Amino acid sequence: MKRTARLLSIFLTLFTCLTFAACPPAAKKPPAKAQPKTKPGEAIKKTGEVSRPAAPAAVMTPQRKASDSLVEKGKTALSSKNYDDAAQIFQNAVNVDGSNGTAYYYLALTNHYMGQERTAAGLLDKAESLLRSDKQWMEKIDELRSLVTGEKPPVAPLPPIADEY
Repeated sequence: MKRTARLLSIFLTLFTCLTFAACPPAAKKPPAKAQPKTKPGEAIKKTGEVSRPAAPAAVMTPQRKASDSLVEKGKTALSSKNYDDAAQIFQNAVNVDGSNGTAYYYLALTNHYMGQERTAAGLLDKAESLLRSDKQWMEKIDELRSLVTGEKPPVAPLPPIADEY
């Protein structure tokens, strides 16, 4: 019995040694390059100037993809003057992703075409809050708001006239 146990022990030891000897050595990772130290949120240009990095791109969630797809479908219905269908599609886009300002804009536009100016004005407020950082969208929103409210969009104040006396 002792002899069998000893032979089994030797066999297991040899088997383990041979198994690990046949394994390739672990690959060594190259050392990481040292990064220059900067303050959080800042990047150093080669000229030595400190500037803020560009804002990260928005993450495209599955909800946003689905909502954007519905917006495109709604735009097709809108261009065909199928206002009821377009309104329903844009409402679905808003329901899928409540942070899609584009969907709110097109829903407001559809409501304007349907003569529902008060609803359109409220939807434009929501679109504006979501698209505030995009100058082009803000111009479109202001233009539509002027149509909805019947007012001209705000104009920058004129500079004061210098006294020529």
